[in-house]
Amino acid sequence: MNKGSSRSIKAVLLILVALSVALAAALAISTPAFAHAQLRSGEPPAGTVLDDPPEDVRLTFNEPIGPLQARWFLPGTSEPVDVEARASDATLIVTPPETLPEGTHVLSWRVVSADGHPVGGTHVFSIGTVSEPAEIAEQATAWPAVLSRGLLTITLAFGVGGAFWRVTSGAASPRPARWLALSTLPAAGLLLAAQVMDLIGGGIGALTDLANWSNTIMSPYGYAAILAGFAGLAAWIALLRSRPYLAAIAWFLAAGSFAVAGHAARAEPVMVMAPLVFAHALAMIFWVGALPVLISELSRPDAVQRLQRFSRPALPLVLVLVGTGIALTIRQVETTTGLIETPYGMLLMAKIAVVLGVLLLALRHRFVLTPAMAASPQEALPQLVRSIRIEIVAMLVILALTAGFRILPPPRAMPPSVETAIEAHLHGPTAMADIVMTPGRAGANHITITPLDGNFAPMTPLEVTVFLARPTDGLEPIEIRAEKDDDGIWRAGPIHLPPGGVWDMTLDILITDFEKAVIGTELTLLP
Repeated sequence: MNKGSSRSIKAVLLILVALSVALAAALAISTPAFAHAQLRSGEPPAGTVLDDPPEDVRLTFNEPIGPLQARWFLPGTSEPVDVEARASDATLIVTPPETLPEGTHVLSWRVVSADGHPVGGTHVFSIGTVSEPAEIAEQATAWPAVLSRGLLTITLAFGVGGAFWRVTSGAASPRPARWLALSTLPAAGLLLAAQVMDLIGGGIGALTDLANWSNTIMSPYGYAAILAGFAGLAAWIALLRSRPYLAAIAWFLAAGSFAVAGHAARAEPVMVMAPLVFAHALAMIFWVGALPVLISELSRPDAVQRLQRFSRPALPLVLVLVGTGIALTIRQVETTTGLIETPYGMLLMAKIAVVLGVLLLALRHRFVLTPAMAASPQEALPQLVRSIRIEIVAMLVILALTAGFRILPPPRAMPPSVETAIEAHLHGPTAMADIVMTPGRAGANHITITPLDGNFAPMTPLEVTVFLARPTDGLEPIEIRAEKDDDGIWRAGPIHLPPGGVWDMTLDILITDFEKAVIGTELTLLP
């Protein structure tokens, strides 16, 4: 490679770095930095029994969201009604159907975070009385999106990264290397298709709706797929024509595809996090892509010189990889609790363990096997080839683990746990009560009871006993006596409830030695 070509490559690289920083800054300024949307509360609250139909349903999240889908299941029906939903900052506002009969209503909702991850769930409440809620079909899993993201990551790392090192180092560019680079295009297409299905939680049928494709292409993962596709195309041409500047462009486009989507890239402040992800991806793509090329060159007479040529850029890029990885980990996990007590943290620890093993292999290559190759190539060559192959397998494991982050919200994006509850008002001619069951789910529950007289005034009865039964399922009543606290509130529990079904709650209130009131209602446990 002559000096003129070297200067041209350096100029192109500097221009691309400047453009990438400018792009990251533009994204940081123009797009708010969001995390992974989590539902915080609902109005009306989940599990409540309303006297009158609500004007709308409001679901509040921990960050701004965009509506994807809202379907309303009326009592006694299994077919949903598509309803209008709009977003106001972090609140999803759903307009109910025109006529809302008495019974239990189920709202199935789906929203998208600005990082491109869809989130879905159901909101259940009743009007007038509690009925058996509609059964909601399970949403399609996100595994197609995870697998397609993993496949695209592998093709970017080995195809584009390998093309960059082959062209810039002067290695041969055989046909399999060209096809590997070009395979990034179909891999990007698979990512788009998987994201289409993931956005609406549907199956293959979602691919027939052009609107779904349009929404996906304009999402962060759509941008990532487009950049990846162009990276693969540029790498293929670079290999075909031996164009180092095209190989560099492909390298930068591939890294850019990681910097426009995902938890880490969209974490606040984006102006810092997106460039960190970009630099991390640059180092990873170079390192992974160069390994198979090194194996193919170890049989050459100048194998030691080529190893040393690889070591010169590899060492600083490994430092970049480790440094950016530490910074991203600190931002994503934030606390040691998040590292050891969350699925994201456990997956991250598995990845870190494999990375440490790879770093040890790399140090052995650099300081043991490379000098051994210079001293005795015949003896050291088999060891080095075997060690690099192990390193490649370990890199594949790392890339596979990285794809798993696609469906796991990082600890920093998880809001503080919000305690759920079911609230109800029990009404009788001589006594009433406001009750709150916490958390209102299967398992251990605590009940607070505020007794009232027939005029809604606070009352101090002699005894309050709670009965919970599920006669339709043959479950005998569960009886527990409430105890009065100093604040005048009666408390009972814990009461351990099995999952599912509609529960009959009855309060036996001993008003005086000669007067007793029995009032009740129906409750549906939260999902």
